[in-house]
Amino acid sequence: MAEFATGDADEALGNGKTWWRLPVWIQKSWGQWTTYGGGGYVINRAAGQTNYSFAGWLLQKDIGEKWTLGGEVFARGKDTEDGQRTTLMNFGGFYKFTPDFNLLFTAGHSVSGEKHTIASLGLWWAFGAAESDEHKIAMVSGTSRWSLSHQ
Repeated sequence: MAEFATGDADEALGNGKTWWRLPVWIQKSWGQWTTYGGGGYVINRAAGQTNYSFAGWLLQKDIGEKWTLGGEVFARGKDTEDGQRTTLMNFGGFYKFTPDFNLLFTAGHSVSGEKHTIASLGLWWAFGAAESDEHKIAMVSGTSRWSLSHQ
């Protein structure tokens, strides 16, 4: 994944440089349950930033046809020169308006390292090939199905 520099670093809108996230993720689903996780490395050469490793694991359950809820533990190395290694615990999920249009949400807090409270709300659209029961894999593995997510 590449995050392109689009903001003004002098105004605290981004860090002013393109940076890269290189993940390796695995997934296993059985019945209404899905678990996935992995780790990787971030390359960030912006002023004051550092390269670091990260890892996380998630467990989620489909609740009926519309809801999926779960929890995640995520850890990363220090991402700034003055930073600390940090571990976060998040809870969230998604609501399926249709199989191709989902509302994503999460909230959490750090349990070690830097103090962070986080939350996000996003929309996920998919288009292209017919929807399958394994749509979660398409979001992660880059199969032939196109997807667009925004948070």
